Amino acid sequence: MSRWSLPLAVLAMFAYAEKPMTSTIALKKTADTGTFARYVPFDDRREVIVRRGKELGARYGGELGRRTVTVKGGEFPMVRYQAILSPPPMKPGGTPMSAEAAKRYKPVSEVLLLPDAEVLIRRDPDGFSDAEVETILAAISVK
Repeated sequence: MSRWSLPLAVLAMFAYAEKPMTSTIALKKTADTGTFARYVPFDDRREVIVRRGKELGARYGGELGRRTVTVKGGEFPMVRYQAILSPPPMKPGGTPMSAEAAKRYKPVSEVLLLPDAEVLIRRDPDGFSDAEVETILAAISVK
């Protein structure tokens, strides 16, 4: 493992190590184990996943880009990832996957790296729009 392959959550924890911070998320919670939670920000089945404690440092796929976003209490990195999942087996001579089916096997998500949590927001396919992501970010605060 190279020194550059540390999970971003670990790097974020070092960056904020001098001042402990706790995040809160004001969205409807559907499940919570203490270290893993699911939130439903809108009246549909789409979820936001939050990992804390021992759940931090998940592998989300290949990094596509990053930006800094503002939530109540500060500015934090948000990283866009594309997952790389195995496609279903095809019979010899079978037809190739459609473009839409291929997108489902390479979903794009964004992960907000907070000092005490990773917030996974699905983007494509069937994920949240830019405006919906802004609504989700507005529900997060860090103290």
